[in-house]
Amino acid sequence: MKMVIKSMLIGAIMTVSLAFLPGKSYAQCRLCAASSEPHSLSKAASGKPEIPLQIEITADLDFSRLALLSSSGGIVSIDPMSGSRQIRGSIANLGGMALHGEGRLTGEPGRSVRIFLPERIQLSAPNGSTAELEGLETNLPELARLDQSGRLTFAFGGQLRVRGDASGRFRGRIAITADYE
Repeated sequence: MKMVIKSMLIGAIMTVSLAFLPGKSYAQCRLCAASSEPHSLSKAASGKPEIPLQIEITADLDFSRLALLSSSGGIVSIDPMSGSRQIRGSIANLGGMALHGEGRLTGEPGRSVRIFLPERIQLSAPNGSTAELEGLETNLPELARLDQSGRLTFAFGGQLRVRGDASGRFRGRIAITADYE
């Protein structure tokens, strides 16, 4: 069973944050279906009903306030383990608190799951400027498992790469998928 969440990346070089749609999404891509109802329960290989895997983003990835100092650009990284921000290149920190994102999966207790993040997301601003969000990763081990209550919390981070004279409010779409193993 696969679950997809589509969201928007909203920000600017002055304020860059990753904002996910609030609430829960079901394993079915609700943008693709004619119905807004979640997938009905399916039979797992063992013959018992499978609980749909759901995801909820509980905290947004936030790069905070930044300024591009020259056309050579730079990279801002947020570590999913510690939430710490590292700035390299010609980017200045203008204050504010950077945060790693956090999410919660719910589903069938004890089941192994995998979360897949896109490798790269192209961001664009209304003025035509672009930036890339890349290297997205979570703090989860290779094989993660839902706990006895069917929950698993995780943190995620990544790198914002800015080149040239980019500026403005950047937007882009991102999809996070999760599957039972």
